[in-house]
Order: sequence, then structure tokens, then C-alpha cells
Amino acid sequence: MRIIATTTAVVLMATQAFAGSYETRCETKSVPYQEKVKGGSPERVIGGAVIGGVVGRVVTDENAGAAAGAIVGGVIANETAKKTVTKYRDVETCTNVFVPERISDENTLRGVLQDLNAGRSVSKELTMDAQYTIGVGYDGKWGPKSKLAAEKYLANLSPDAPLYSLVVNDVVIVSSADANAIDEIKAALFRAGVDSQIFVDLQ
Repeated sequence: MRIIATTTAVVLMATQAFAGSYETRCETKSVPYQEKVKGGSPERVIGGAVIGGVVGRVVTDENAGAAAGAIVGGVIANETAKKTVTKYRDVETCTNVFVPERISDENTLRGVLQDLNAGRSVSKELTMDAQYTIGVGYDGKWGPKSKLAAEKYLANLSPDAPLYSLVVNDVVIVSSADANAIDEIKAALFRAGVDSQIFVDLQ
């Protein structure tokens, strides 16, 4: 089963070649962690030993008992004096990052843009290459901004040129840089009893 999956992936990559490439990028971050500090302050240890000695002497009424009590008291004071502190250590994290490149072949680019705007399946890498080429943010997700930029590119418009869209019942009927042509179609639809709206740079 694993061999079949690998073969399928290779075939897909072959049919959707992309211009960019993967790079391994590493970064080092300071990550906090908590650690218990061993050993208490001398004052607490000595105080615990004195209290332990008194208790030991009262209980056993002997010096030996006092010595044992002092040791036990010191140990207890030492344990209770432990505290948790926050420290930092450097951790290096490496990830594979896709770096897009421009699609140099005009026909290939136009085909990819048409596929993307039509909702056909295109690999994430090839999508990022297309986005990078037409000058929009390359995240591999074909959203409204990418679609608008593609429409302008396919219509041979500059990125800042207005694109007029005629919409009927929330459906784009036609898009064009020619405002007069859009007005004429709107008027024709109106005469036919169809209400429509014109949007500029519809996203």
C-alpha cells in the first residue's frame, strides 16, 4: 500500500512541475522550562536542625536523640526550602520551506491561472509559484485577491487598473476593463427585464 501511495505522489509531481524549490531553514529559540533548585537557605537548614534537636531531646531525653532529631530537622527544612525556578535553553527547530519562483513560460502561467480561476485542482507549490509571479501573497490558497490579480493578468491589465464585473443574482456574468462595454451589457439586460449590478475590482 505504501509503494502505491509513493508511486501516485511521483506521478502527480511529474504532471504538475513547479518552478520553486524546498529549502531547510533552521531557527534557534529560547524555550522556558522549570527546574527545582536543590538545597535551601542556610538559615532555614540551621533553624530546622535546632527545632529538630529540641524535639529529639524532649522525646528521648538523651543527647543521642537530640543529635538524631537535629539531623532529621535539618533534612526536613532543607527539603521544604526547595523552590521551582524558570530557566531557559536554546532549542533549534528546522523545517522544510517552499520558496516559490517565477513561472517563466507565458503559456504555462496562463494555463495555471485559468485552471485556478476555474476551480480545477492545482498543487500548492504551483499555486504559490503562480501567486509569486503575478505579485500577490503566496500562501498556496487561491482566494479572491489571487483570483482578481489573475483576471487582470489574463486581460493584460496592470495590477492597479480597474476591472469591472457585471453581477446578476450574486453571479459574475462578465468582467472587463472596458467600462462602456459593461454598461452596454447592463443596459441590454435591463431591457430584457434582468436587474444587474456593476462592481469594480470585485473580490
